[in-house]
Amino acid sequence: MSREGLPTGQMQEETQELLDEYNELYNWSYNDMCDFIEKHGEENFRDQYETYNRLVDDYGQEVVDEFMEDYDIENFEEMYQGQYESGADFAEQLCKDCGYITNDIPYWIVVDWERTWEANLRHDYIEIGEGHIFNANY
Repeated sequence: MSREGLPTGQMQEETQELLDEYNELYNWSYNDMCDFIEKHGEENFRDQYETYNRLVDDYGQEVVDEFMEDYDIENFEEMYQGQYESGADFAEQLCKDCGYITNDIPYWIVVDWERTWEANLRHDYIEIGEGHIFNANY
């Protein structure tokens, strides 16, 4: 794909060279890269675009873009806890993973996972996009 027609005239030479290198090496779209630069700046493009592109491939652009609005992309994977149907599902899984809930619990005991999420866990975790949970205490 050609850079023709893209607004690269104002970009630093280093950025323009990296655009060409990424396009040649990975066949990444100039338009996508320029969109990233427009949103996040040239310095972030040079420092973070490879990580960004990998995360988008693994997790989806929407969740990565939303995460980047408030957090450093370098912390994405360390903060990421997984994708769940709801905060309540995350609360239940977290309690199981920590050993608080076992298979021996009687069927007649009802645990309010939504309340557990709302009253306690949502302050320490962030839900982004379609149920992606991140640890807020990073």
